[in-house]
Parts: sequence; structure tokens; C-alpha cells
Amino acid sequence: MDNSNQAIKLPDLKTLGNAVRLTRKAEGLSQKKLADLVGCSHVSILNLEKGTGSVKLTTAWRILAALGMVGAK
Repeated sequence: MDNSNQAIKLPDLKTLGNAVRLTRKAEGLSQKKLADLVGCSHVSILNLEKGTGSVKLTTAWRILAALGMVGAK
């Protein structure tokens, strides 16, 4: 079966942010340490976790990858 035309349902930003926060804390990382690992500001981490402000998609992807929430591609 070819699934190439099926839309992928993404979580809303607040749900995604909550999952990032829980995963980050489970890994024992501070927002600052995660930001340093990813190469972004801690404000980007804060905005993503709160589901507010704006975070570039590339930055969000790097955060998720650093936490092992997505595979590296």
C-alpha cells in the first residue's frame, strides 16, 4: 500500500511542548543545557515547552532529535 499521499497528523504546539519538557526533565537536562546541546537559545526551548512564541521548524526538529524524540534523517 502506498501511503505517500496520506497526511500526517502533527500534535499541537502545547502538546508537543509538554512532551519536550517531560522528556528533557527525564533526561536530567536544564533548558540551558539542552539549548547548548542544540545550538539555540534557552528562550527557544522555553517557547517550545510553553507552546507560545515562535520557534523555527528547523530548531524544533533539532531539539526533538537531541532528546531522541525523532530519528535523524
